[in-house]
Order: sequence, then C-alpha cells, then structure tokens
Amino acid sequence: MTLLDLYRENPKRFKSYMFDIDGTLLLGNAPIPGAAKFLSILREDKVPFFFLTNNSTNTHEEIVGRLDKIGIYSEPDEIVSCADPVHKYFRKNNTSGKAWKYFLIGRQTDIPGVINFESDPAKIMECDGVLHNGGKYDWLTTMTAIVNFFIKFPEKPFIVCNPDILNPVKDGFSICSNGQMELVIRLLRERGIEKERIFFGKPYAPIYREAISRLGEGEEPSKKHLAVGDWLNSDIYGANRSGLGSCLVLTGLSSRKDAEEAAPEFKPDLIVDRLS
Repeated sequence: MTLLDLYRENPKRFKSYMFDIDGTLLLGNAPIPGAAKFLSILREDKVPFFFLTNNSTNTHEEIVGRLDKIGIYSEPDEIVSCADPVHKYFRKNNTSGKAWKYFLIGRQTDIPGVINFESDPAKIMECDGVLHNGGKYDWLTTMTAIVNFFIKFPEKPFIVCNPDILNPVKDGFSICSNGQMELVIRLLRERGIEKERIFFGKPYAPIYREAISRLGEGEEPSKKHLAVGDWLNSDIYGANRSGLGSCLVLTGLSSRKDAEEAAPEFKPDLIVDRLS
C-alpha cells in the first residue's frame, strides 16, 4: 500500500500534507523511488504541501537546491525549517519596547526592531539569552562561554531550534544542535542548575503551526492535515502531539514492527510502504 493508493481512494481526505525530507523523500543524496511522482500529482491537483525539516543550518534556497538535484521541484516558501518560528517567538515575547540582544550560534534570522544578535563569545554577558540556530563554530570557546553565561544568568532563555541529538549519515551519525548542547546541560547540572531549553522543531508544535499558518487559516492544527515521515520518535510523535494526522512511510528509520509495538503517542494513523 502506498500513500498514492490512499490518495486516489479519497483525494479530499486531507487539506494539506507535510513531508519530512530525509528518509521520506531521499536517502543521503539519492531520491526514494516514487516520492517525486506523488508530489507532482499533489501539485497538479493544487493540493498544498510543505517540506518540514529540523535543518536550520541551510537556507530555504539551499534546501530547494538539494531537492532539485534529486528531481524534486520545490519553492522556498514550501520549506518550513525549525528556525522559521523564531521570528514569531520574539515578536510575541518581546514587549519591552527595545530590541533584545541574543548570543547567536549559527545562521542569523532577520527580525528588525525586535532582536539583535551577538556572535562574539567575549561579549555574551551583555546578552538577554542564547539562540542555537545550527552551523559550524568553535565548540570549546562557545560552549565555555554559554556555560559561564547560564551559571551567572540561569533564568535567561536558552533556545535550541533543532531538538535532534543525532542525525543518521552514511557511516553512522552526526551530532546535531541539541546533541552539542547536551554537554552544556550536563555541565550546568554539575553546578546544580537544571536548565530548560526552548525547542521549535519536530516533534514540538511551533514548526507545525508555522506550516499551518502559511495556508492562511490561522495556526490551529487538525487531523485534516497529514504529516508524513519515517521516524516514530520525531515525525509521528510530533504530529500526534500537535493534533495532526500522522503517516509513517517505511522507507527510513522506523519499521512496521516498531509502529505496532509503539506506545499510543507514537502510533501513526496510517502506515504505507512508500509514497507511490
């Protein structure tokens, strides 16, 4: 059974689709057979869809380029990354009348009048919080600065856009943003400080609300929107806890056996072998 089979049975069942990328549309730099076909049919039928990613290191245009190389057409405004809800967070929470200054790790998000960014670890003590947005940096200098910052200011916000700890790659795993920050959390705990992080990516609600908001219908998820992914712990759990329909595609990390044995909050509404 494919998702295309289910779509042809009832094309009106879902108002929109939200696709994970790695493990759902591609593996490494190779396309997963049938993915491009299903997306093309949705586009021809004018059914809206988005590509949801916890990759906040690359721009939308760079992600579009990556998809284009494997034969999947996309537009920048169809990409929803874990960094995209950042501007709404700051606009909602900064009512001080002046721009906050945050210590930034990674790519800058432009939010004029609401926030300024500082990337020099020597100036971190002047900041109102820390934002990890992905990317390469000097781990030792930066982590040392962050640990000392939260020892002095344990109450200040700690935003990590990407909640992933590890990302599967060809020869094993790479350490993601939150995996890097796990060391900071461990070191703070040694000092008696239990520091909470603010997450925006899957499986947390902000990334899904960002996608729904682009449909012009507010930000209330419902089962009429289907999130499709290959991993129970992120894609399926995130969709379920956010009130979306969930579909596990068996082309990536999680198996049918995993889904059958999963706790209720991790069980998908649908299981398909592939997209088409």
